[in-house]
Amino acid sequence: MSVYSAVKTRADGMNISIAELEKRAEVSNGTIGGWKTGRPYAETLQKVAKVLECTIEDLLKGEGDE
Repeated sequence: MSVYSAVKTRADGMNISIAELEKRAEVSNGTIGGWKTGRPYAETLQKVAKVLECTIEDLLKGEGDE
């Protein structure tokens, strides 16, 4: 599972769109979508994890299993 997939799954579970998540995390529009092919910066991932009420480790679990 990619970081993007983990973020998307958690956001969906909280009924938060990716656009709304980016807004709440105060990251640029399109940042999370860029994680489909790229890797996030730790600082940005921390902001997203905080909004999703989880840890960075939760979002990184299973990365590379695809």
